[in-house]
Amino acid sequence: MTTPRHRRPRPLVLAGALAAVLLVAGTFYWTAVRDDGGETVREAEGPVDHPRRIMLAGDSMTQGANGDRTWRYHLWNHLAPQVEGLDFVGPYTDPATREMILPVPTTGDEAVESPAQDPAEDYEEGGGDGAPADRPGQEPSGPSPGEPQGLEGVVWPGADGDPDTVEYRDPDFDQNHNALWGRTLRDAAASIGEEVRVHRPDVLCVMLGVNDLLWPVTMEEMEHRLRGYVESARAGNPHLRIVIAEALPIALAESDEGFALRVYAYNELVREVAADLSTDTSPVISLDVAGRESWDAAADTYDGTHPNAGGETKIAAAFADALAQGYGIGFGFPRPLAVRPAQE
Repeated sequence: MTTPRHRRPRPLVLAGALAAVLLVAGTFYWTAVRDDGGETVREAEGPVDHPRRIMLAGDSMTQGANGDRTWRYHLWNHLAPQVEGLDFVGPYTDPATREMILPVPTTGDEAVESPAQDPAEDYEEGGGDGAPADRPGQEPSGPSPGEPQGLEGVVWPGADGDPDTVEYRDPDFDQNHNALWGRTLRDAAASIGEEVRVHRPDVLCVMLGVNDLLWPVTMEEMEHRLRGYVESARAGNPHLRIVIAEALPIALAESDEGFALRVYAYNELVREVAADLSTDTSPVISLDVAGRESWDAAADTYDGTHPNAGGETKIAAAFADALAQGYGIGFGFPRPLAVRPAQE
């Protein structure tokens, strides 16, 4: 009986099979890492064991103004020695120029311009004066060069700097962020999904909502905006960890009862929505910065709204504690808080 002989595959056959496998794998990889615009993007592959990519999203309190350090600076310098490969991510790097600043009213009888569009529309960092596009059918929204309108006499961080230069008081930190002056939660919800997909954060730290609350808005609408924001962010990364800060009290609340009530109701809503939307796959933490750090609008801001050096440190400390306690990222912020003088 003749034993069948197994023919050894020829080298050319093996090479052809290998090439086919590599071609299929390469095609899959190329599809996964490129978006429709040709930009290289890595899709979320699964939960990250050691999160290190952090997106700080918000409005003027997070972007900061020309001459600020910003609370992002304090958080970076706290976390960087503790978190290997720490990376702040986002579409922007600059603080706001003087032309971008739209002051928040400090009393109920002050007029405030209703936002007609997202400040991100037509915004180009480092281009022109850095100001958002003028709103259709209105006079240019930004104040004339010089001292920002509504800040006369205020010890503004950039008051002693060059009005034509956009710079931080101390640039020694990762400056990437996702915050713009005047941005609302409504506007941010429309773009956060794509921003998360492109910049691939493991953790999203959010401080938004005050600009929405400056005008009458129902809590049903605010809940819709907040849930939409979280759901859109998760569309960009289903494994995203999220920290949502409650709205900080500002000077306007002392004279505008309607605004004060909206802030109170919104903060209740933040806690409820965070608890309701949190999952094992994508946990959500609510953060009460004011309660944790004994926030005082008079002492912790330079204009009744925007944080001074002490306020920046308090916000950074609250987020650092939340990241450490909730997600095991770094350690709690050292206490007592070391606060630099505003003009140091």
